[in-house]
Amino acid sequence: MTMKNLSIYLLSAAILLPISALADSDKDESWHGKGRGHGHDRREYKEEYWEGNCKVERKFKKDGEYKEKRKCKEPRHGYYAPAPVYVPAPPPVVVEPGITIHGTMRVP
Repeated sequence: MTMKNLSIYLLSAAILLPISALADSDKDESWHGKGRGHGHDRREYKEEYWEGNCKVERKFKKDGEYKEKRKCKEPRHGYYAPAPVYVPAPPPVVVEPGITIHGTMRVP
């Protein structure tokens, strides 16, 4: 290796090492992160979301209990089904025994 190539490698390593050390800044030494979403560090927090036309607020405590509030609004655009319509049943079809020829002659 020439001295020029060695200096380029050392310079690039000096630049890249501090940048790569900052890349995983939210990881701790155990590689489990800072406790986001993990059960080992319980803390109080609040979540809000919509479920249909209801706004749901949950407040979680450290001991695992939570309190839930729901505030519901009437639907803005409601769909109203049309009223049922009564349709009478058709009269029953009566089939007489025997054979009818051209609608004029009946053979029993």
